[in-house]
Amino acid sequence: MLRTNNAKSFGNGCGCLALTILLVNLTLGGLATEYVVEYWVPVFSGNAMPALAFWKYALAGLFLGEFTVPLAVFTLILGPVIVPLLL
Repeated sequence: MLRTNNAKSFGNGCGCLALTILLVNLTLGGLATEYVVEYWVPVFSGNAMPALAFWKYALAGLFLGEFTVPLAVFTLILGPVIVPLLL
């Protein structure tokens, strides 16, 4: 029996949807992790943040992205208000 699929969806074939989700997760999680780390580490340690390659942030963002994306939004909105109170 020949099966045809007339639905033209993005997820058909070779895991394109999974690959797209992985790339979006790497990018957004990496950017959020980088932003949060580079913003808060100098506040709490008092030292400048050493430059790290983006792939390290992206790899950490795969696992920490669920926490760092909302924390990045929180930092963007309330970071300038909270930092003077901590210093």
